[in-house]
Amino acid sequence: MRLIGYLCLLFVIQCLTVEARYPFIERGAAPGAAPPAAAGPASALNTAPTVSASANASQTNATQSAAPNNVNPFVGKPTSASFSNDIPPAYLTWKKPIPNQTFPPLYKIGVSNITFEWTVDPQILKVQPVNITVALANPQKQTFTAAVVPGTATSANWDLARLAPGSPLMVGYYTVWVYDQRGPKAFPSPGWLMPDARLVVAMYSTEAYVGRTDSMFCPTCYLGSASSLRESFFPLAAAFGVALCTSIIMIFSLLQ
Repeated sequence: MRLIGYLCLLFVIQCLTVEARYPFIERGAAPGAAPPAAAGPASALNTAPTVSASANASQTNATQSAAPNNVNPFVGKPTSASFSNDIPPAYLTWKKPIPNQTFPPLYKIGVSNITFEWTVDPQILKVQPVNITVALANPQKQTFTAAVVPGTATSANWDLARLAPGSPLMVGYYTVWVYDQRGPKAFPSPGWLMPDARLVVAMYSTEAYVGRTDSMFCPTCYLGSASSLRESFFPLAAAFGVALCTSIIMIFSLLQ
């Protein structure tokens, strides 16, 4: 009995010694298990800004919607479609020449080569024109077609030195019309190209100098004006004297 009691006391002492030497060993833990991390101060809060997935998505969409300046705004769109009325028509923006109502661009008939350049807002234009017509109308409402280009074109040229013989231009102001296949009087439609007539250009021509031969523009016609006046004065004085004498005689006879 003493031996059993001694062994029990020795076992208890050994257990207490092991627990005092390894306090991190939990009761019932498997032998060889890794000790738990030492308890320390609470971890610092993360103050770095957090970007949400929605913000990233909106930033990506904004980047994709911004079109570079050199992208053709007419490409990649249907040639016919219908949209709701909350979408406005696409108005033309002139790049060359620049509209100026006070001093319109000036071109010489038979010499100048006019270059027209334009663009539109790609976010508003929803329908690609089939073709684009550039025409000029003079004050007499006579129309001259300068060019008919494809619907994706952003420029057109008109060489005034190669005009048709049967359609001479007159000197004056011309209104430049730009419209699609629907014509210059097309009704404004959402997403479609709006006919434009804001650009006005002036046409002029020069002529060779021709000397005047009539007497009204002769620089030596009035060199003898003094002698001409002297020669014409005497007949006028004689006529005035006769009229005066006649009047005096008539008055004197009436008084008697």
